[in-house]
Amino acid sequence: MQLWEWISIISIIFSLPVIVTSYYQLILFVSALLYPLDLEKETPELVDFPSVSILIACYNEKNVIGESLDAITTLDYPFSKINVVIADDSDDETRLIVDDYASKLEKSGIKTIISRRDERINFKSGALNKALLLVTGDYTLLLDADSRVKQETLKKGIHAILTHKNTSFVSYRVGHYNRYFNRITQLFALSQDMGDMLSKMGSYRFNLPFSLQGGFTLVKTSVLREVGGWSEHTITEDADLSWKIYLNGTRGLYLSNSRIMSEDPSTLETWKKQVARVQQGWTKLEIDRFFSTIKAKNVSIRNKFILFNIFFAPYSNVSWLVTTFISAFAVIFQIEAPASSIFSSPIYVAVLMIPTVLFYLSGAYALKVQNILNFKNGIMIPLLSYTTACMITRAAIGFTNGIMGKRGNFFRTPKRGMNASTDMKYYTDLKMDRSDYIEAIFSVIGIVVGITVLYYGVWILSLSLLIFSILTLKSVNFRKSAPAGNPVEAKEIQEEAVKVL
Repeated sequence: MQLWEWISIISIIFSLPVIVTSYYQLILFVSALLYPLDLEKETPELVDFPSVSILIACYNEKNVIGESLDAITTLDYPFSKINVVIADDSDDETRLIVDDYASKLEKSGIKTIISRRDERINFKSGALNKALLLVTGDYTLLLDADSRVKQETLKKGIHAILTHKNTSFVSYRVGHYNRYFNRITQLFALSQDMGDMLSKMGSYRFNLPFSLQGGFTLVKTSVLREVGGWSEHTITEDADLSWKIYLNGTRGLYLSNSRIMSEDPSTLETWKKQVARVQQGWTKLEIDRFFSTIKAKNVSIRNKFILFNIFFAPYSNVSWLVTTFISAFAVIFQIEAPASSIFSSPIYVAVLMIPTVLFYLSGAYALKVQNILNFKNGIMIPLLSYTTACMITRAAIGFTNGIMGKRGNFFRTPKRGMNASTDMKYYTDLKMDRSDYIEAIFSVIGIVVGITVLYYGVWILSLSLLIFSILTLKSVNFRKSAPAGNPVEAKEIQEEAVKVL
C-alpha cells in the first residue's frame, strides 16, 4: 500500500468512534422527541412523606451559599421530615455565613448539621463521604453551594421515584439564574440545555444510562451507601457515582419539568477549564471502570456499551485534531492528491453533516421544550457551534492526561451570586499555564496550514482549520480580566431569571 492510502485508512479509523458517538446522539434525539413532556408537570400530592436529607457541598462560596440555604425554607414539604447536612470545607468568611444560615434553618424547624474537616483531603469527594455518615433520610438531595431548590422540588422528585420501577435517582433540570448576565453565560446555558435534552430526555423511553450531576439529584440513600458513596480517586465524582449506580443494576430518571437553579460560568476561560477537567475525569473513569463493567452481572450488554460510549466521548477531540492535521499535511507535502483527501469525499462530508444538522435541531428543540425559543436565544445556536471549536485543544489535553492515568486537579468555578457588582479578583489572578501555550501553538500552526490547504483547493479542510485556529487563538486569555456583564442590579438579574421560568 502507498503512504497516501495509509493516511486515508488512519483518518477513517480515527473518525469511526466519533461517528458512532454522533449517530448514537441521533438515536437519543429521536428518543427525546418521545419524552413525556407532561411528566411531573403538575406538583403531585403525596400521601406519605419519607424523610429526606439535603446534602450540600461547600468550599469558599460566600457569594452564593446563603441564598441556597435560605431557599430550603421555601420547600413545600414537612420540615420535620427534612434534615440538612452541610459539607463545609471553607477556610474563609463562608464559615460564618454557613453558621448563621444553619442557625436560621434550625429555628425554622429543619434539623441542620455542619460537617467540617481539618484538612481538605480528596477535595469534594472526601468532604461528601465524611458528611454522608451524618445523613439519616430515606432519600438524599445532593446540592452544590449555588443550587437553589424550588417549592415543589422534593414532592416531584420523590413522586417520580415512587412511580417508576427500579429507579434509584432523579436528575432535575439545571436552571440558570444568570443566563443573561453576558454572552458566555447564554452560550453555556444553551450547551447545558442541549446536553440535558439529548442525554437525559433521550434516555427515558429506552431506559438508557446517563451521567447525573451532583448539584441537581435526588437519590435513594440506601443505594448511595450500597455503592460506597463517592470514589476519592476522581475529579469527576458525579460521573463516577452515576457509573457505580448503573453497575448496581438500577436506573436514573430525568425531570424536565422541575428545575434547580444554579450559576453558569461567566468567562470562557473558566468554561474551558471545566471542560478540560470533565474530559480528563471521564477518560480516567473509562479506564478505571473498564474491567468492573465488563464483569458486571446486573447490567445488560447494551447498557455496558452505552456507558463506554458516553464516557469515551472526550476522544472525539483528539480524533478531530489527528484526522484534520494529518489530512492537511498529506496534501501540503503532496503525499496524497487534494482530490484523494477524505475531506474531498462527498460521502465523508455527508456523513459528517448529519451530526452538524443534529446539533442545530437539538438546540432548537431544547429551547422549544422550555418555551424560550426566540430570536435572542436561537441566535446562540450557531454561535455555540463556533464557540465549541475553541474547546477542542483543552479537551484533547484533558483526554490525553486521562489516558495517562493522571488524576488532575479539582477546579472550582468561582461564583458571584445575584450581585452583579461582586468583586471577582480571582480572574485577574489567573496565570498563563501550559495549556494556554499549547493552544496558542496549535492555533498558529493551524492558521498557516489552513491557508496553505486552501491554495490546494481543499476548502472544507481549510475552513475547518481556520475556524478552529482563529477562535482558539482568540479564546486564549493572554490578559486576565474579570468577566464583563450587563450593568444591572441583583434584583433585575433575578427578574430576568424569573422570565426564563
